[in-house]
Amino acid sequence: MMEIGYLDIADHYRRLIADRQIPDGERLPSVRDIATEWTVATKTAQRALKALAMEGYASAVRGLGYAATFRPHDIATLRVRVNGSRERGEAYSAEDTQRILSAALTPTGGAVADVLGVTPGTPAILRTGSVTRAGRVIRMSHSWFPAELGDLVPELLETVSTPPGNVARIEAATGRKTELTADHFTVDLTGLQHVEAFGVPQGTPVLVRTTVRHDGEGVIEHGTTWFPRGVVLAVEYNDQAK
Repeated sequence: MMEIGYLDIADHYRRLIADRQIPDGERLPSVRDIATEWTVATKTAQRALKALAMEGYASAVRGLGYAATFRPHDIATLRVRVNGSRERGEAYSAEDTQRILSAALTPTGGAVADVLGVTPGTPAILRTGSVTRAGRVIRMSHSWFPAELGDLVPELLETVSTPPGNVARIEAATGRKTELTADHFTVDLTGLQHVEAFGVPQGTPVLVRTTVRHDGEGVIEHGTTWFPRGVVLAVEYNDQAK
């Protein structure tokens, strides 16, 4: 029998929510109930619920777990499972200029709050940045971190970026270790916030990558990166098959 994974469980509830078999706002089964029903570890059940929240099909309800959030079926979700890990960030050339534009405690919106597992409006650390090459912005980014990490890693609230990187600092300071990195890619239209930076008309297509790093117990980082037309995001994989 094929082993059940957290994505299998998430896919099951995603279909039920999109088909309205689970009504909008209805409480989803608890981690313990899912673990019992599917005969999986509680960590697997927790990851399934987190995956639903990351994709907008569930909302965290303080003290109650998760509730269904209706959204229609996507045209297609194409999944690529990678057995291994990817290096953090992108590799830049010597001519690229990286800047941290802001770093501050900022109230969370609904989607970000759901991923972080907090009530909408709860402050979290938001870092925004850009990468420029030959005078052209080739990358814009927003990275959210739980507010409590600011006391342990004060660099999160500073507009500097130095090795080994913020996630590595968080892992060193807390003992937490990233177990899951989820990258979601989609094409969206440039909004007002990026029109000036990218130098394109509003509504121009952009590539959007949403990244969530999870340690099995909670989210360490929730980031969104925008790449304008003409930028190629090349991903290399080492074969980890045994």
